[in-house]
Amino acid sequence: MMMHAEPSEIEGLAAPSRMADLIDAYDWASTPLGARASWPQSLRTTVDIMLAAGRAMCLAWGPDRVFIYNDLYVQTLGTRHPAALGLSISDVWPEIWSDIAPLVDRTFAGETVSFDDMPLVMTRNGYPEDTWWSFSYSPVRDETGRVAGLLNITSETTARVLAMRERDAAVADLRQREQFLDSVLSASNDCIKVLDLDAKLVFMSEGGKRVMEVSDFNAIVGCPWPDFWHGSGNLAAREAIASVQAGKPAAFQGYAETMKGNRRYWDVQVSPIFGPDGRPERILSVSRDISALKRSEEARTVLAQEMAHRMKNSLAMVQAIATQTLRQARTMEEAREALSNRLTALARAQDILTRSDFTEADVREVVDGALAPHRTSQIQIDKNARRLPLTAQQALGLSLAIHELATNAAKYGALSCEEGRVHISWAIIDGAFRFQWIESGGPVVTPPDRRGFGSKLIERIVASYFDGEGRLDFDPAGIRFSLTGARKGAPIAS
Repeated sequence: MMMHAEPSEIEGLAAPSRMADLIDAYDWASTPLGARASWPQSLRTTVDIMLAAGRAMCLAWGPDRVFIYNDLYVQTLGTRHPAALGLSISDVWPEIWSDIAPLVDRTFAGETVSFDDMPLVMTRNGYPEDTWWSFSYSPVRDETGRVAGLLNITSETTARVLAMRERDAAVADLRQREQFLDSVLSASNDCIKVLDLDAKLVFMSEGGKRVMEVSDFNAIVGCPWPDFWHGSGNLAAREAIASVQAGKPAAFQGYAETMKGNRRYWDVQVSPIFGPDGRPERILSVSRDISALKRSEEARTVLAQEMAHRMKNSLAMVQAIATQTLRQARTMEEAREALSNRLTALARAQDILTRSDFTEADVREVVDGALAPHRTSQIQIDKNARRLPLTAQQALGLSLAIHELATNAAKYGALSCEEGRVHISWAIIDGAFRFQWIESGGPVVTPPDRRGFGSKLIERIVASYFDGEGRLDFDPAGIRFSLTGARKGAPIAS
């Protein structure tokens, strides 16, 4: 294509234009449009309007669809300007021709075609680009009323589309974050609340509504948060709010009721939410239900007190055993052996109590534990004996009594010979607990000249633990011991 400078034959341009100069200088005679002098008035007028317009426009004219454009369209062409002037539109945009050719044909058929944000991959600066366009293809008719051209009013929306995509991606990310945060807040068993600076309730997490048993949040929104706390908790809540209003976090523990009136014990963390100016703007409150922990602490306190009490009782019992054993023993060796055996029996009873948190023990376990060092087929336990609970004190006493009886039987009584037998039974009779130890088949029993500590322990001390009576009979056929006392409780289920 040849370009030459000629006086403009296009009249009526609204303002000086670089494209007007190029169009003036172009050798149109070398194109299917022919020399400008031969252009129809419809083409002249359309070009004038296009050059004066404040929007990017291009024109495709004639059967060969020769391409003409204005100054604002130059940016659209990129490096294809100014070579695109005078070419066929299909040669100007070969890479997108398959996309726009049907639209061009529809326009030349007399239809106006408009699109918003149409995506086109364009090579206008030497490399493919994803671009988007809003444009309108309008048919331009000549003097005969025939469609002779296509006027394209266009604007590139690539920047806006990309910005919208970034915005949509940001919104989607924000929604995802919000959904994630909502799911976290809903899953949490903490009661998470937002208060205004006056400590009035603004927001509560779904998980918080659940643990606070809130069925209608609208019924409590705007309520003063400290009013949910009573007694010392209310004072602690108000002090925490004052601290947060000054920009300092605070924490406290206290009782507050749920919306259904269930009393719970809470661990509370209160923190300021700062605004852009660095000052507290709102208040964050996170309350955790630690009622179970509180109950556990209270139970531990009670248990510690109970343990201390039982320890004192145990020490008192050990002291009594040691004192009486040493007082009654004829030699230090006898004292050492008796004391060691009695303390061992006491320890076995303590082991049984440990398994039940020192609260109670089954009489069968107590009997079996006390008989462990002497257990033989010579000792028979009544098959009708049921499982019955004993208090800790009763268990210790009965264990010591059985130890004394078994030790004596092994040395002097029924267990000292093969023919001897010991029959043990217990039951609830007329609402009272009754325990019996009956020996038979052993050496002839003669009453002792003096009653030792063992006898006193069996008849007096142990009986006192049962609030009852202990009776030790020295029957010539065998020792007999009977203990009758108050019933501790209902039988333990088998």
